[in-house]
Amino acid sequence: MQKKKVRKLLAMALTVGMVAGSLAGCGDTKANSDEVKEEPAAETKEPEAEESDAADASDTKTQDTADTGDLHEIYKLTERNALSGLVSPAMKDRKDIDKALPAEQKGNLTIGLSMGQMGSSFFTEMIDSATKAAGDYGYELVMLCADGNISKQSADVESMITAGYDAIILNPMDVTAAAADVKRAVEAGIPVIGAGVDFAEDVPVVTSILANNYFGGWESGLYMGDFFKDQHIKAAAILGMMGHTIDESRINGMIAGILYKRAEQQGNPYSCQEDAYLEANELFSELRDKGKFSSDKWDFEIVAQGQGDWTNEGGLAAAEDIIAGNSDINLIMAACDPMGAGAIKAIKNAGLTPGKDIYVACAADGGKEMFPYLESGEMLVTGYNSPNLNGSAAVDLIHMMFEEGYDASNLPAASDLPNGAITKENWKEYEDPDLQYCKVLPFEWKTIDQIREEAQSK
Repeated sequence: MQKKKVRKLLAMALTVGMVAGSLAGCGDTKANSDEVKEEPAAETKEPEAEESDAADASDTKTQDTADTGDLHEIYKLTERNALSGLVSPAMKDRKDIDKALPAEQKGNLTIGLSMGQMGSSFFTEMIDSATKAAGDYGYELVMLCADGNISKQSADVESMITAGYDAIILNPMDVTAAAADVKRAVEAGIPVIGAGVDFAEDVPVVTSILANNYFGGWESGLYMGDFFKDQHIKAAAILGMMGHTIDESRINGMIAGILYKRAEQQGNPYSCQEDAYLEANELFSELRDKGKFSSDKWDFEIVAQGQGDWTNEGGLAAAEDIIAGNSDINLIMAACDPMGAGAIKAIKNAGLTPGKDIYVACAADGGKEMFPYLESGEMLVTGYNSPNLNGSAAVDLIHMMFEEGYDASNLPAASDLPNGAITKENWKEYEDPDLQYCKVLPFEWKTIDQIREEAQSK
């Protein structure tokens, strides 16, 4: 078997590397970010000519997996709420899906922005960024917020359809319920850009723009796994709301990253990352159902979980309740920065020291107010998630479609923005003194065809 042939087969399987960063089956895998600094496990390295027959056998298995199109069990799960961002490598073309793409070029657009909820500076920055981008192009942007009410958001979208807006940016409270709203808009001839949450491949959004929620958590989890090497982890989790796909996916990804590192440290690494995703998902399901889980195998337990409503005050209240009943925890895992900041305050209020008695780790968002916490060690890690890029990129795409003739017919269902673990060691690399959140990293739109061409050329 020639190594060059193996490389090409692997590349063809990686048609959604920018979306999920993973291969079918248990082949070569990579996390969804150039920021991940960990050494790859032995099984991810390409075999050299002098390597053992066992390595060649492993390559043969990878080749067979790519040839047959077999998928790992994680991609076959029908319950996907905690797996947002983890997309099957068997992604199909989306060219034939009617997305109400503009038939002719036009300017002076009116864009609707439907927000599922507000409550944090992240959403404020996202809206401000989208509004500024629209203004720069001479467009009008109208924002409506559903305040967490699914029915109200559906009504908001309906009002935009009735008003005949040119395009809609949809940040859904519930991605399943919002699919029907997308279809109604498209039937009315209005293209929809998703923001913050990925829709299923067959939902007729042009694409969804988001920092990959699962892999944002994954990267924070990898860092935690390294930090807590040879230590028992007794943790608590704070989600904005259990049942919300963003938060469930972030915490699920955190658990997976910790497990992946634990396996490496025990000298028995997973044969592929998907195995870590699957086992983490089982533990997360237990957390969802019982409010806790314990694993002797991984010397890791989550003893409590709370709802922080995505705010500083909510994180404070949730952490205070958790610490009152579990003062011996050594880690609080929060789905976003504001809840993490609230947890830090709760730790101090309890007479404990954050970054010593209890560590705080977040899956997102990289807000400027977190940098002092990172520098002091009071916060262990957070994830890159730029609201400025999330808001402006959607408007940029609408401009490209309506005024530059950009063909958006075969964009992936999810166009992932950059991810990265922001820590005490590297936070200065993410700082932009003019922004309330971390700096805007380079981003390039890529169609499914382009992704495949790049993969095949590697």
